[in-house]
Amino acid sequence: MRDKRETINTLCLILICVLIQVIVFVFIFFSNVPSMRLEQVVILSRHNVRTPLSKNLGRMTPQPWPHFKEKPGYLTEKGFVLEGYMGTFFFSWLHNEGLLSKNCPTDEEFYVYANSMQRTLLSAQAFVNNAFPDCNIIVHHTDLNKTDLIFNPVIHNSSAIFKDIALKEMKYVLDNLNLEQSYKSMENILNYKYSDLCKLENECDMNKDKNQLEILVGKKPKLSGPLKLCNEAIDDFLMSYYNGFPMEEVAWGKLNEKNKWHSVLDLTAGYHNVTFNTTQVSKDIAKPLLKYMTDIFNNKISNVVLLMGHDANINVILNAMSFKPYNLPDSFVSAPIGGKIVFQKWFDMTLNKYLLKINYVYQTNKQLRHGHVLSLKSPPNFALLELKYCKTDNNGFCLWDDFLRFLNKIYDNNYKALF
Repeated sequence: MRDKRETINTLCLILICVLIQVIVFVFIFFSNVPSMRLEQVVILSRHNVRTPLSKNLGRMTPQPWPHFKEKPGYLTEKGFVLEGYMGTFFFSWLHNEGLLSKNCPTDEEFYVYANSMQRTLLSAQAFVNNAFPDCNIIVHHTDLNKTDLIFNPVIHNSSAIFKDIALKEMKYVLDNLNLEQSYKSMENILNYKYSDLCKLENECDMNKDKNQLEILVGKKPKLSGPLKLCNEAIDDFLMSYYNGFPMEEVAWGKLNEKNKWHSVLDLTAGYHNVTFNTTQVSKDIAKPLLKYMTDIFNNKISNVVLLMGHDANINVILNAMSFKPYNLPDSFVSAPIGGKIVFQKWFDMTLNKYLLKINYVYQTNKQLRHGHVLSLKSPPNFALLELKYCKTDNNGFCLWDDFLRFLNKIYDNNYKALF
């Protein structure tokens, strides 16, 4: 009898041990199974480093500007390389998430549409060249001889009421800018009192010289005056810095410390806030692009969509879609060169629901200037973005259905009449 009890006890002990091992195995197995699956990604991107655009540079300072070998407004050789690094990173990330395979993708797997300007077309080409080497990826675009209506940041509404409200909004933002110290810093950097603008046109005090606003259908919202001149100068400083010019050639060596940059960056932020970040203007300009993006979100034309445009496109979309204020660490500006708003549709297998997460993915100042190669171990920065009308959880996710309802409501209420 005693032997029989010992045998039963031994068998029970063995069964308990086996049961514990099974429980541990099941726990380990299911803890390693991802509960989230990436289903779709839509990327709204700004082109990478280009040459300066302004034709006024020579009039605002007696000092020589840095020389770029490319034409004005063209993607630079370094910009092409930097955007290629972004392409390499995005492929690695999306392949790691199971959204892209190592095979050459079809349009249903990866679709790219670019504005037809040189800097956007070449940025898109650099991205796909590195993301999919040895693949013949088509960069879709409009006729090169025609204006791309989707990306063109111009006014559509011809009503007098709209024009009146839009100008009042722009004027309110302009009047509430506090830029006196920034103007003084810029005048010192430029040696402005010795410029042609001062000597020949008697425009010598940026803080007192007048800024003028204009709204015309089919044109970009216009701001002329000292604030525009400052934005053009800072654009040259930034592009020279990102392109890797020696620091003595960037703003003539007068921006060699971080705090000196911040003494003038409010000028370019102010310019963009006046021209593209007011409510009525941004909603009007965003109409074609927002409609195009809404169709993509509703119909999923491809697993991954890359839209290559400009900072104006990003600014108006951020405003029109009611994004919350955000911060981009280690970036001089709020819409950095080569930066991307990345909309991600995830499926939560635990909740059995689709979720949205949005990140601003961008190369830092240092990554841009020094041309750092990107990888999963050395990624670009990811900053979380949130929408005012799509409540996020602690991990930055909101319900996909809530996002679509909100997006379709914007289109139905504000934009349907245009199309």
